[in-house]
Amino acid sequence: MPKVAIVALVVGLIAGLLVGGFHNWFTVPVIERAIILEEQRAAAEARAAGTPLTEEKPLVSLGAQRGGMVVGAALFGAIFGLVFSGGYALLRRVAPRWPPLALALTTAALGMWALSLFPFIKWPQNPPGIGEVSTLTFRQGFSVLFIFLSAVAVVALLLGVRRINSAVSSLSHRARLYGLAALAYGAFAAIISLALPGNPDPILVPIDLLHLYRTLTMIGHFLLWTFLALGVGLTIMWYQRAPQRQAASGQRSTVSGQPSPNSQG
Repeated sequence: MPKVAIVALVVGLIAGLLVGGFHNWFTVPVIERAIILEEQRAAAEARAAGTPLTEEKPLVSLGAQRGGMVVGAALFGAIFGLVFSGGYALLRRVAPRWPPLALALTTAALGMWALSLFPFIKWPQNPPGIGEVSTLTFRQGFSVLFIFLSAVAVVALLLGVRRINSAVSSLSHRARLYGLAALAYGAFAAIISLALPGNPDPILVPIDLLHLYRTLTMIGHFLLWTFLALGVGLTIMWYQRAPQRQAASGQRSTVSGQPSPNSQG
């Protein structure tokens, strides 16, 4: 049985490379179009104000940026793989009888919600270069804080379910406590969603371009979590069935090595 952290790390690295290729193929053209529109808007504002517009050359070439995106996505996938392994280990304690694939799929669903979808609802991502520089620290700080609180809430929910399973034997009583735990999670999620501020910057890109970028971003997250779930779950199942395959192979070898009854004198 392999260590889940090692398997998830390798799978996350490979998944990140695949997702990086996806973004290079589909998302980068959208980012480039958004940057061009932003530059055109800045030029128009400069002309209207009568100020000279200085043209800045990019520090990194487009090819290097695309390669950096793939490397960054691979590292991002590896980090998510380690996070996935922690969630998988916690969920295995909550539901020890579940098969590996069910554990992996559930872990991916919870991770997708806590780290990707729920934060996206509160802090939807905008193309790079869109937004005021003066609010960058504000936006990044509250976005990270929201992701952290979202993850803590899901972990607390799983710990609560584990506590209920170990302390309560009555199925009806468990069901009521499950409902209370779900209500507590929902209340906390609503509180942080309403209490924390959202993105203060106006959106100055065409709405169709913005929706396309956000859709592609979430597809990338979905692909990453799906690759993690299938890769980790199927790999662990393959390792768990290794003794059965070895036993079956040994039986076939024993049968093939037995002398034929007709050859006995």
